[in-house]
Amino acid sequence: MTDGEICLRRAYEAILASDFEAAVVWFRRAVEREPDNASYYYKGSISLARSGKLDLALDYARNAVRLAPGEADYRLHLRLVEGRQLARQAKALLAKPQPEPNTAIELLQEAVELDPLDAGAYLLLGIACRLAGEYDRAIEALRTAKEMNPMMLEAGRLLRETKMERARRWRLIYTYYTRRRNR
Repeated sequence: MTDGEICLRRAYEAILASDFEAAVVWFRRAVEREPDNASYYYKGSISLARSGKLDLALDYARNAVRLAPGEADYRLHLRLVEGRQLARQAKALLAKPQPEPNTAIELLQEAVELDPLDAGAYLLLGIACRLAGEYDRAIEALRTAKEMNPMMLEAGRLLRETKMERARRWRLIYTYYTRRRNR
C-alpha cells in the first residue's frame, strides 16, 4: 500500500467519524504524496463538496480533470461543483442589502445548465426572477424546484405567493388601462 493510499484510507475514516476537518488534512496529504494521481483529487473533491468546502473541491476537481481529461466521471463532477459554486455566488448576491437579481439570474442560468438536477439552484433562480419582476420565469423555476424535490416546502410557498403577486400586478395593469379607456 502506497503512502497516498494510506492517507486516503485515513481520510475516509475521518469522514466516517464525522471529522471533516481531519478528512481535508488527509486528502491534502494524499495528493501531496502522489500529486499525479487524478483519482485522489477526484475522491477528495467529492468529499470536500459534500462538506461544503466548494473552493477546495473545485480546485481538486479541476486538477483531476487536468490529470485525466478522458475520464467522463471527473468532467461531470467538475460541472456539478462549478454549478454549485455559481449558485453560492448568486445566493450571496441575493442576500446583499441591495440584492442584484439580474446578475444572480445570469449565474443561476449557468448553474442549472451545468447541473440540471440541482433543485436548490432552481429555487434561487425563482427567487431572483421574482425580485426582478419576471414572474413567469420565476413561476417556471419554482415549479421545477418543487417537482424535483417535493419536500422543498419553500418552493411551494414561494410558487403560490409569486402566482398571487403576478395576478395582483395584472389586475392593477388591467384596471389602469380599463379606466383610461372608459374616460
